[in-house]
Amino acid sequence: MIEFTLTRTSTAPIETVFDAMTDHRAIAENTRGFRRSTLDREGDPAPNGVGAIRRLVAIGPPFVEEIIEYERPTRYAYKMLSGAPTRNHIGTIQLRETDTGTEVNWHLRSTLKIPGVDRLMLPVFKKVIDELLSGAITAAEQRS
Repeated sequence: MIEFTLTRTSTAPIETVFDAMTDHRAIAENTRGFRRSTLDREGDPAPNGVGAIRRLVAIGPPFVEEIIEYERPTRYAYKMLSGAPTRNHIGTIQLRETDTGTEVNWHLRSTLKIPGVDRLMLPVFKKVIDELLSGAITAAEQRS
């Protein structure tokens, strides 16, 4: 199993950071490494809430993820439906207001379908999550 948390801070207000992080259609334009990001199904509240299905295309098969929690502006979570050799792949993002902006914690927990490759895949997962997190924070700071 792979499990880790990445923490970043932003000078943008918590609502702005949350909105940038959950703007599923804009992920590709905000993040290096992704060629396309689309919303296959809108969620509740529309468009980015619970039940939303996002598709992220880098190389290879797209990552298809469903939003399973959405508590604006402090928390959301997603699960991977397809695109990576994982099962029980859950990302939970928590935001907290600080004196200077917003702290974001992205926790990932994933079980790989191929035994024994956890150590090889850990740096890959960390790099992808770091890119997504950095891209969203940059987008939020540009919005504020």
